[in-house]
Amino acid sequence: MRKLTTREIVLLLVVGVLGVIGWIYGRGGPLGGRAMTAVDPSELNYGAPPMVELARLSLEPEPFDSGARNLFDYYTPPPPPPKERPKPAPRPPVERSTQQAAPVQRHERPPPPPPAAPKPPRPDFRYIGFMGPKDNKIAVLAQGEDVVLAQLGDIVDKKYKILEFKYEMLVLGYTDARWADETHELPMKR
Repeated sequence: MRKLTTREIVLLLVVGVLGVIGWIYGRGGPLGGRAMTAVDPSELNYGAPPMVELARLSLEPEPFDSGARNLFDYYTPPPPPPKERPKPAPRPPVERSTQQAAPVQRHERPPPPPPAAPKPPRPDFRYIGFMGPKDNKIAVLAQGEDVVLAQLGDIVDKKYKILEFKYEMLVLGYTDARWADETHELPMKR
C-alpha cells in the first residue's frame, strides 16, 4: 500500500469536514430537525410601546461650549500663552554714605603644604602565574625578555619580597625601610 501525500491528506480532511457539516444540516439544520414555519403576526407580543415625556421637549437645550475638547478632532491646539506679568514698580534709589569704607586688610598667604611623601616604586615585571605543588608554589615573573622564578620569601630585583600567593594575585613587600609596612598586589597577566 502506498503512502498518502500531504496534499491527499488535506483533501481528505476537507471532504470529511464538509461531509459532517452536510450531515448536520441534512437532519434539519442546527435547529435540531425543527422545520421553519411562517409565524402569524397576531401571535407576536412586543409589549407596551415606550412612553415619551413630552414635557422634556419644552426645556431649554444646554448651551454648546466651543472651547471644550472635541472628541472627533485629531489635533487639539495648544492653550494660549499666559498673559504678560505686570512690571514691578521701580525701587527708590539707595542713599550711599559719603564716609569711606575701611581699607580691606590683606591676609598673608598660608604656607604651602608639605611635600607629599614619596611613593613606593612599582614593579617593572609582570606576574604570569605559578607552578609547583600547593604548599610550595613558585611564582613565574616576566621581566622584559627574561623569565624569573621565585618562591615565597624570595627577594626579586633587590627591591621586592614575595609575601603571599592569592588566587590570581601576587602580594609583594618592599625591602627598603621607608616602605617596610606597605604591600603591592600584582595581578596575574595573560
